[in-house]
Amino acid sequence: MVGRVGDVELAAVSFAGNLSIPFMFFGIGIGASVTPLVGRRLGRGDFDAIGRLIAHARSLHWRVVIFQLCVLTLLTALMPFMGQPDEVVDIARIYLPIYALSMIGQQMFVCSRTITEGLQDTASPMAIGLSSNVLNIILNYVLIFGVGSFQGIGVYGAAVSTLIARFIMWGAMEAVLRSKLRGMGVSPAHVDGRALTRRLFFVGLPVGMQSVIECVGFAFGGIMMGWICTSAIAAHQVVNLFTSMTFLMATGVGTAVTIKVSVDVGADNVASARRYAVTGLLVAAGFMSCTAIVFASLSEVLPGLVIDSPEAVAIGARLMLVGAVFQIFDGLQATAVAGLRGFGDLIYPAKVATISYAVTCIPVGFVLAFVADLGPVGVWMGFVAGLALASILLISRLVKRYL
Repeated sequence: MVGRVGDVELAAVSFAGNLSIPFMFFGIGIGASVTPLVGRRLGRGDFDAIGRLIAHARSLHWRVVIFQLCVLTLLTALMPFMGQPDEVVDIARIYLPIYALSMIGQQMFVCSRTITEGLQDTASPMAIGLSSNVLNIILNYVLIFGVGSFQGIGVYGAAVSTLIARFIMWGAMEAVLRSKLRGMGVSPAHVDGRALTRRLFFVGLPVGMQSVIECVGFAFGGIMMGWICTSAIAAHQVVNLFTSMTFLMATGVGTAVTIKVSVDVGADNVASARRYAVTGLLVAAGFMSCTAIVFASLSEVLPGLVIDSPEAVAIGARLMLVGAVFQIFDGLQATAVAGLRGFGDLIYPAKVATISYAVTCIPVGFVLAFVADLGPVGVWMGFVAGLALASILLISRLVKRYL
């Protein structure tokens, strides 16, 4: 919808997103460590430990929220020094603070969701997430374009709608979790000291840093697009939209793998845990390969569904071809990480992320884009190089150590 407002507006939202997404995924990474910990305790039938874990998880997530808000406030002040077009910065400096407030609802939803998923309920988070998206779409239309006598507030309406939808999403997820805990006879304990909170933080830190490193690689790619032209930013955002949608299927499969593997490991059923890990990789590979064919076949059609600029559509068509290959490796590495997470292997994926994204993705993308003069395609080829390396290293670790 922002793409229909204009290329500059879409570029501004993309710029703000590139700055905020790494910190959002840091919080998601911190939360991801809770799911296997809850799963293992569920596998052992230790409900008292689950109650203590929930109390400390909530305490940790509130600390993460404060960190996110402080960093995004600082980044808003530094926007004029990041080499982006002035017209893009002018919009992004207003958009980002509104969007930052939505991180409260987002992060606390993650807290409740990861606990619920650890209890093997994935249907409720799915229903709430889908309903929230529908609400967000409706609010986007009303607040961006207006309805009746209400004129709308343009691009800023996207930030406000996200803020509203995320807080409602958090409230709904918390209500479901409380109901589920009552049904199981589990009462969240009070926070007794800081030892367990610190432990949760250090268990989740490698996952959070892995997420940040991955996002920084992609976010820096978006910044490099700004060095090329505004149309390149818009095309990058559009292709990223399509690959992100298919990637959500891979993350869904990965979540299922983490849950089932962790519960089986807690119940000392290692053979079943191995089967779930292998099945997850096969499902992810099959789905992402099918959507890659769709992307390649419709590379000149899909960008035009989102943006009107002929130049941005032309760039997007070329990026879709690279994105088709990109997403296969993206799905494989995400599912492999999920399997390792279920087995309790959290530090190795963070090391791989550093090598694959910071050392490979960004430098290769820069060289191909600006030295080899491949432009936007070169940036995305850097993404492919980083993800391919991550897939190889992570799957090798999973196979050699656990399968």
